[in-house]
Amino acid sequence: MDKIKFKYWIRAARPKTLLVSMAPVMMSLAIASIYIKINWLPAIICFVFALMAQVLSNFVNDYADGIKGADNERLGPQRMVASGLIAPKKMRSGIIIWSILTFVLGCTLLYWGGLVLLPFGMVILLCALAYSTGPFPLSRHALGDVAVILFYGITPVALTFFIQTGFVGWEIIIAGIAVGLVADNLLIVNNYRDVEEDVKYGKKTTVSLLGRPFMKTIFICNPLIAILLGFVFLRNIINPLTWLVAIIPFLAYSIFVSMKFVKAEGMEFNKLIGMSSLEAVLYAITIVIAII
Repeated sequence: MDKIKFKYWIRAARPKTLLVSMAPVMMSLAIASIYIKINWLPAIICFVFALMAQVLSNFVNDYADGIKGADNERLGPQRMVASGLIAPKKMRSGIIIWSILTFVLGCTLLYWGGLVLLPFGMVILLCALAYSTGPFPLSRHALGDVAVILFYGITPVALTFFIQTGFVGWEIIIAGIAVGLVADNLLIVNNYRDVEEDVKYGKKTTVSLLGRPFMKTIFICNPLIAILLGFVFLRNIINPLTWLVAIIPFLAYSIFVSMKFVKAEGMEFNKLIGMSSLEAVLYAITIVIAII
């Protein structure tokens, strides 16, 4: 593969969004460190698996929207299949190869977590494919936000924690919901920007169904709810005052991003994609700092 074509595959992977995958694994390891000494080999594999699963989802999304013509007039970054820079046939092959590589890597985690992880891993990969394609694409039936909270929050937090500790409590589930809510802001920005086009092509999202004003409120509230949930799942780990002080930088950044979001128009939403992705990582870093 020459350099030009490789560049197109990098674009299809949407690197600005990939920080979202790192956040749940990072915070899960921080919480797990309270109970055990971190085993870094499976921890690194969890990081890479999460990134690869998100790239797979991005490839599928690029392919699905490209062949349906849903990305021909978009405000966001150029899509590779819709623009003809990557042929649909080659993207299909890439998706198959990437799916196999991701599955094989995920299977190595069975060594530490046992066969109980296998069905969860298969569901993760199937949902990465089903998010944008198949008989019932989640992203086209207003289930994208649920999928983000589940697969960029609860699932990676719980599975990473289980691989390290061998158990999962209700606190870790709440922690997954918290970071999932912050990660959902990335999807809200994307759908908010593309709502007119989504309506035109019959794609149902929470923004198209509930309206921009309502989802603007959700965008502002998501990080605030995550902060409040931190008092719940960290209550037996750190002093509430410690958490209250630790969240100040995250809160300031979230307010800054929300102000940008409220005023954004057209192409300005593209900058918010990276900023919203970073928001989830900053939340995870806040957890790490608070625990340290």
